[in-house]
Formats: sequence, structure tokens, C-alpha cells
Amino acid sequence: MLRTKSLIFLALAIVGASLSGITRADDLRAHEITYHTTFKGFSAGDLRLTLSKDAASDSWIYETRAFPSFLASLVVSPESLERSWFKVTPQGVQPKRYALTDGGHDPEHQSDLNYDWSRNRISGKVNGKPFDASLEPGQQDVNTIRLAPVVDLLAGREPGDYPLLDGREVKHYTYPKKGTATLQTELGELETVIYESERRNYDGTGRTWRYWFAPSLGWLPVRIEQREDGRARLTFTVRSLKWMTQAARPATN
Repeated sequence: MLRTKSLIFLALAIVGASLSGITRADDLRAHEITYHTTFKGFSAGDLRLTLSKDAASDSWIYETRAFPSFLASLVVSPESLERSWFKVTPQGVQPKRYALTDGGHDPEHQSDLNYDWSRNRISGKVNGKPFDASLEPGQQDVNTIRLAPVVDLLAGREPGDYPLLDGREVKHYTYPKKGTATLQTELGELETVIYESERRNYDGTGRTWRYWFAPSLGWLPVRIEQREDGRARLTFTVRSLKWMTQAARPATN
């Protein structure tokens, strides 16, 4: 179970360039982005996120794959695959299905959940055990919560309050703005807007996540830090970005 939980832990980090009043699926751009990971200054390998269009429906597929260093591979399986299916509505990202496997056959390392928004129910299996619960408005999985702020920023909205199903528990996260910064990255010099991800009613103690979103790259984060006691504990820095399709053209009157 350690390997599966570790991928979820990594996925919590990560979390088009058109600003409009209503978000459309066409505002997103299919892409593959890779981050280098360090834990307390030591290399932990890479994390690759891939967003692609689902040809079978009006949906997107978002995948997370870990490429751990030797030491990190002791807790994160290189065979792990995390995948989400979702669509974009005027309200933002709406998950449809979430699946996680560590590449083995142990049911305790497998999760598969379906979202029924017509009934406001989520059901399936979490770590091999049956799960069924009611959905909260705007609820995300550990994969789609990374895109939910991006989609809101594309729509000209500030990131809001996102309910997140983490394991079998729903947690709420808010994203207050912390400022702006110019970063030197593997993609060149980038202007970024900084947001902090905090649990609802955050009291100033415990861990938080900090994101540097780049407007020129469709608001994708180019740096992410898990912070504790004012210091970075886990850091993701962008290593490469490949656009899979051309940017959507803005609508004309």
C-alpha cells in the first residue's frame, strides 16, 4: 500500500492561455509536462503529467506517471499509473472517472471510482475496498485538482474552494494569492503568479503547497513546493513541456 499512497502523495503536488467569461474544453491544450522532484534537497526522480483529448467522448484524459530515483523507487513504483477522465463545464472541471494502479495485481493497490453527477454519487473501489458516497459540488480527485485552478484561471476566475476525495476522506482546499515572481526555468525566464493551497480554516500550522503558475504557458505551474515551518520540503521544478496540439483560437464575433 505504501507505493500507491506515495503516488497519491506526489499527485497532490501537482496540481491554454485564453481568458474568457466561460471556460470551454477548447481553452485547454493537450500537453506533456515533466517535473524534477527533490525531497529535502535530494533528487527523487521525475514526475510526468499528460493531458490528452478523449476521442470517444467530449472529455479529457489526465495521466500521472512517476519516474523515481533509486531510493524513491523503494516507496513509489515505476509501474504506477494514475488516470482521470473529466470534462469542462461552465463551472469548471467535472471528474467522470478515476483509476489508480501500482502495476501489480494486489487489489489493495488498485482504485477505480465513477462519478455520477446526475445522482450526486461516487462509487467504486478505493485500495481494493468498496466505496460509495455522496458528491459535493465541485468535488475533485487527486489528479483533477491540479487542473481545477488552471481551468478557473483560464476563465478569468480566482481559484476557489475545492473539495478533494483523498483516500476515503473529503478535504477542502482554498488557494489564496501570495504575489508574483519572475523565475529562471528550463523553459526560460517566466513571469508567474503565486498561489498557496491550504486546508479550509488553516490556522498557520502544518504543511501547505505553493504553486508558481505561468500565464504565458496556459497557467500551468512551473514550480511547486510542499512547505513546512516556512521551508520547502518537497519541490517540483519544470524540466520540459511539449504541446500536443495547437492552441485554440479565440472566438470572433
